[in-house]
This record gives sequence, structure tokens and C-alpha cells, in this order.
Amino acid sequence: MKAFLQFLQRAFKYFRNTKRVWHRPPRASLLIVDRGTASPLDEMFAHHNPHIMEIRGESVNMFALLRALPKIHLGAVAYLEAYIDFVKPKLILSRTDNNHTLWQLKRRPNVTYKVALIQNGWRLTVDFEIPALLSSTSSCGDWEIDRLFAFGSAWASQIPGHVRFKAEINGSSKANEFSFSRKSERNGVGFISSYRPTIGKSQNYLDVSVHYQYLDNKISDTSRDLIIVANTKKSESEWAELNYYSDSFVKSNWTLSSRDFSSSSYQKLQDVECVIVESSSLGYECLGMGMRVGFIAFRPQHRQDRRFGKPLEFGEKGPFWTNDPSEEEIGRILDYLLSVSDEQWERDSGWIRDQLMVHDYGNTKIRAYVEGVLTDSLESK
Repeated sequence: MKAFLQFLQRAFKYFRNTKRVWHRPPRASLLIVDRGTASPLDEMFAHHNPHIMEIRGESVNMFALLRALPKIHLGAVAYLEAYIDFVKPKLILSRTDNNHTLWQLKRRPNVTYKVALIQNGWRLTVDFEIPALLSSTSSCGDWEIDRLFAFGSAWASQIPGHVRFKAEINGSSKANEFSFSRKSERNGVGFISSYRPTIGKSQNYLDVSVHYQYLDNKISDTSRDLIIVANTKKSESEWAELNYYSDSFVKSNWTLSSRDFSSSSYQKLQDVECVIVESSSLGYECLGMGMRVGFIAFRPQHRQDRRFGKPLEFGEKGPFWTNDPSEEEIGRILDYLLSVSDEQWERDSGWIRDQLMVHDYGNTKIRAYVEGVLTDSLESK
């Protein structure tokens, strides 16, 4: 009863501040759930005229809401099902894979649509990312989807055995739009920012700032430029992020590359010799594409909860990762990345990369599945 009342409170706040839509959702064979994560799926499957459902407060469809009222005890699932019944899709597709509600859309008997979720970010452990799946059943019934497109086998293997799904290992749908090949004219070191506007000049910042200075010293010694790939857009708080790093990076020649559009970070990192990352899905995406990536746990808490390769365990140190952000260790990682041969890099990283993040250039697996479902030819593929 308490959980239901809490749901009603959240629903009231959501409804009060949301645009009301007074027409039925249109029919569509492909329903993409969540406008916030619809890209690049909406572009990939534009020829099927997909309908995109908004679930982040952009709007609420009143026809679906009214139809859901008799099953309001099911919470958000009731609204989703009512919306789906108007659209009548063959396939429900979403990159919001960590929303446990979407893992319940097969609960009703005899539904004809399929549900496929696509991993959208680095997932540490199920109990941290989707703890609801730890229960053998939800208030709406068993957990079930048709297909999970995962970054690598490491994440797919973390899903509990009582959850019904078929895993497809395809890597990142965003990174799969890019190919990578090493070129002799590459220059500079990329650093993927883990800055968040809420950090500020906290003790956490002071703890990590000295380690950033070590990185600054080592990059200066190599005479390489440093390209910091920002975590914010110019329209948001670029200057706050610039100031965040300006106190630590004083010796190297560095620039902050703003995230102006969805693919800008990928494009910037195509031209560097190697990449340094602390904790970012983008770092694993670069690893999957074959780039030389060094993982350094600059922040104290990341040496525990965001260790390299988690949910797998690869130890405190390795050829291209370390949980010791000392100046010596940072120098070791950087020297390795700048000098290792392509053959040795493949031997050192390939067996790890293949578990964490594969690369399916062109998203061939997702495309084949979607086209198979929508053309009723899936079984023959």
C-alpha cells in the first residue's frame, strides 16, 4: 500500500507539470520507447515510420491514461500497456534498458508484439543498475523480453537466470556508427572528462586534483597535446568545466572540446594516439573500436565501485589499467599506450575487450533483427 501511494504521488507531480495530448497514439509497426534515447534508432529505422513514445515528462497521452485507470494498481506498466494497445506495434524497441518497467511488457498472455532492449550505458552490476530484476517476479508477473542487445558477454551474464530473454552481443549502437583505423598522422592524447556540474570544489575534487596534475606533468613530458573531451555542452556549463580543469592542467598544451552534438566526442577521439579515461561508457566504446585506451581510477570511490572491467574482476593493475593514480603509475600507462606495437596491444587487450565491448560496425545485428521482425522473416534469419 505504501509503494502504491508513493507511485500516486509521483504520478500526480508528473501529470501536473506535463503537456496533455488529446489524441490517440498513431498506429505503427515499430514503437520506440523513450524520446530521450531514441537516437540513433529513429534515424536507422526512419523508413519504417516508427512512433516514438515519450516517458520523461515531455507529454502524457490522455486517451492512454484514461484506458489505464482501471489497472492503476500496476503503476506505469498500465499506462505503457494502454499506449501500446493504441499503437499495435510488431516490435517495441528501446535503448532505456535499465528501466525495469520495460522488462515487464510481455506479462500479458498472448501478446503478439516483441520487446527488444538495447544497452545504453556501462552497467556495473544488476543490484546497482536494475535491482528490481533480482526478485524472481515483479508485482506484474515474471520478467521477460524477447531480445537484449548487450555491449558484451560480461553484462549479459549478470542478468539473473529467472529473467527470460535471449542475448545478442552487438556492442554500443552509438559507437557502431563509427569505424577506427590507426593512422601515422594521429597526434595528441585524448582524456574523457568525468566532470559533473554538481562536483564543485568539494573535498572529492581536492582528492583528485593532485592526480590530474600528475597526468598533466606526464603529458607535458611527452610533448603531446591534450584534448579533453568535455562532458557538457557549451549551452550548459562549459566554462564551469573549463575552470574545473584549469587549476590542475597548467604544464601541458590542452584544449577542452565541447560536446556540441551526439557524435562530437566520437569524432574528436578518432584523431588521437591514445585515450585516457577514468569512468565512462565512452572509454569502453573506444576500447571496443580498437583504440588504445588507458583506464586510471583517479577518484578514491572509483577504485571500489567503478573498477576497470566491473562487473568482471581484472585486478588492481594491468598493462593498460590501474587503481593506483600515482605519478609513476600514470606515467607507466601513458608510456605503454604511446609505445606498444599494434600486435602487442591486440594480445594484451583483445581477450578483455571481447568480453566487455564488441564492435559491430553498421549495427548489422540490430538492423537484421528489426527488419526480420517487421517483415515477418525473423525465423529464417
